[in-house]
Amino acid sequence: MDIIELDTSDRTLVEEHYAALNQIHQDQTPDLPDRCREQWVDAIDDPWPGTATEKWIAVEDGRIVGGLVVDMPTRDNLALVEVEIWVSRDHRRRGIGRALHAKAVERAGANGRTTMIGGCRGEGPGHAFAEAMGATWAMNEVRRRWEAGTVPDAALDALLAESWKHAEGYELVTWRDGVPDGLIADAVYLEGRMLIDMPMGDIPVEQEDVDVALLRAKDVALEVRKRRRFNTGALHGGRLVAYTTIAFDHGVDWHGWQWMTIAAPEHRGHRLGTIVKLANLAFVRAEVPGLRVLDTWNAEENRHMIAINEAVGFRARESTVEYKQELA
Repeated sequence: MDIIELDTSDRTLVEEHYAALNQIHQDQTPDLPDRCREQWVDAIDDPWPGTATEKWIAVEDGRIVGGLVVDMPTRDNLALVEVEIWVSRDHRRRGIGRALHAKAVERAGANGRTTMIGGCRGEGPGHAFAEAMGATWAMNEVRRRWEAGTVPDAALDALLAESWKHAEGYELVTWRDGVPDGLIADAVYLEGRMLIDMPMGDIPVEQEDVDVALLRAKDVALEVRKRRRFNTGALHGGRLVAYTTIAFDHGVDWHGWQWMTIAAPEHRGHRLGTIVKLANLAFVRAEVPGLRVLDTWNAEENRHMIAINEAVGFRARESTVEYKQELA
């Protein structure tokens, strides 16, 4: 068995890598759409802005039997490295995972990273493996799912009307894909607060270095990956003070991803999270009538956002544990 860096110029190998990775995904989460092909095949050479990524594969008898993805922030949080390790179901307990972990540690060290993080889903064998490798608990996360009809539309309308009673002086704005130029500076401020405002358990993070160029580069990257985004924001005095995003993988209308929802600290207490989330849901359902399901993730300790999501109709579906390993 050899561990080699994925040669992205070999399209046959890239296709094999996607098929193996997607099989693991289907085995673990059969209720989710396939892994985004546009990300893992079509845009495999298009780096995510602000992140350096390496992809390694374990090859045995000419077949890909495991893999490693190494993601390293390049603008901030320079001590962190996030890894995903996977081994095909019929090749487990043969030392392949350990070899991939050793490669992850090697690549982290070569890039000056001292804290490695990664997640394990559900009740699978990944937890015992992570602990055997020396990783420790860092954070619990829960995936929640919204399904059309879980909460009657009339109840959602009533919740929105009640929330507006606490938000005098605010108005809504909606847009597709990238933030409008006139609101981009406010979006930079809001997105830059994400890691310091939301609970991160025992993961040592610092504020992200966000600017207009980075957000626009992400817009381009998402366009390359053919992802559609629907956004609703709250304005106060013409300034964007809160917003939320729902995204869709290419070619998938029945399922969407509830991405971030954030409000500026000085505007909290006005139920803006509930308002923009409900308004955006209505916006999306009008634009994508085939939508049946949304999935979102929250840290288990993020009780405020969980309460909002459950009021909207999201229900717990699966749990994961984020692990961390100090390398120095």
